[in-house]
Amino acid sequence: MNLFRSEEHARRWEQFRPESDEGFISLPELAGLFGTESRQHMLDADYLSRWYPMRAAERREYLARIGKASPFWLGTPAPSA
Repeated sequence: MNLFRSEEHARRWEQFRPESDEGFISLPELAGLFGTESRQHMLDADYLSRWYPMRAAERREYLARIGKASPFWLGTPAPSA
């Protein structure tokens, strides 16, 4: 993971690859992704039995809400053309 002060700064980086453009996410969106309810309970004694099973669906729902529902973000292969 690389952190840049702006998308423009990242695009000027000499190692920037245009196919990674989809991977941009703002800091508030990233904070939201890591602030979902299941993640707030990671230190609970019942985390694995109660909260972990909810994590994937919660993550997908959050990513869809912020417009990041592509295979890049969902971890699914891109459909073949």
